[in-house]
Amino acid sequence: MVLGIVLHAALPFVSGLEGFWPSDPQSSSAISIIFQFIHLWRMPLFFILAGFFAKLLIERKTWKKWLTNRLVRVGIPILIFSPVMMITLPWIYMYGWKNEINITFSLEGYPHHLWFLWHLIIFVFVSCAIRPLNIFIKNTHFFEFLNKIVFMHKFPMVLILLVSFFIVFSGGELILNPFATSLYFLLGYSIYKDSNFLNFLIFNWKKYMIIGLIVSCFFLIFENLLYLDFQYKLPPQELDELHDLIWLINQPIKVTGAILISFGLIGLFESQINQFNPIGRFLSDSAYWMYLIHLPIVNLIGFYLFQFSLLPEIKFLIAIFATLFLTLITYKVFVRSTYLGFLLNGKIYPFMKIW
Repeated sequence: MVLGIVLHAALPFVSGLEGFWPSDPQSSSAISIIFQFIHLWRMPLFFILAGFFAKLLIERKTWKKWLTNRLVRVGIPILIFSPVMMITLPWIYMYGWKNEINITFSLEGYPHHLWFLWHLIIFVFVSCAIRPLNIFIKNTHFFEFLNKIVFMHKFPMVLILLVSFFIVFSGGELILNPFATSLYFLLGYSIYKDSNFLNFLIFNWKKYMIIGLIVSCFFLIFENLLYLDFQYKLPPQELDELHDLIWLINQPIKVTGAILISFGLIGLFESQINQFNPIGRFLSDSAYWMYLIHLPIVNLIGFYLFQFSLLPEIKFLIAIFATLFLTLITYKVFVRSTYLGFLLNGKIYPFMKIW
């Protein structure tokens, strides 16, 4: 989740987004590459992990406990933080576009970065809707068959093709596509059920990471081919057709890289992080709050820096570290030892306890 700060700090310096996001007078190729690479796998990994931990909670407790947990820890934050974003983000974007401040309440751009919470809530309601079907098909092994065909492969080609197909209808993005995010969610759900596959990831995470990085390099090359100057010598119609073809080819490459890197990271964390670490626990607990509240902060800082003649990379780092500092401090002071901390993390920690 914290990588969302990095991505949103990067957006003003990514070329080609001037009509979508307030842009700094200077762009940066290095920041653009960082943005494209992280954006490739961050949310696929998030939804894979969401599915994994959903199955863990169901197995250790019950489906009803998972349902209650999601409604409380996802539904209530939507109710709390949606008005906050509607009040803060519209005038901050206006400040970025026109250097003017006019406090206003607006639904424009909503749900902003909270979109992933809405996807998780959609999964909850879909789960409620299809759960009665278990009564009729639980003895037919339909789900087991579907699981083997789509998800349980060391290289899930069917899943890659399905996700690639669905994201074509949402411009290659997941934000408006709960069909694609649900496939990632179900992949994580399936991984938890297959301990042999999880052990395979633990022993082979380096291979997945290396191959995933190679595939990601091909994605970045194709992605940036769309902006090469030589293409503009083509007639407009041929140029559009070439852009469409490159973009279409790049979608399964993107999905493949996202899944392979996600597999590699899951195997890495499972193999390396097997002991309790108080600092790590503090940071993992704080991540939810940091993501929920970071967008107005990182945007305001980033847009304020437009007026200074600094290197884009310096502005980028200032926005990241200033936002990290403010979100961590507010988590420690206002969240961790309060009922809001209990809502987000399931526990209230003593205020005087540092970690």
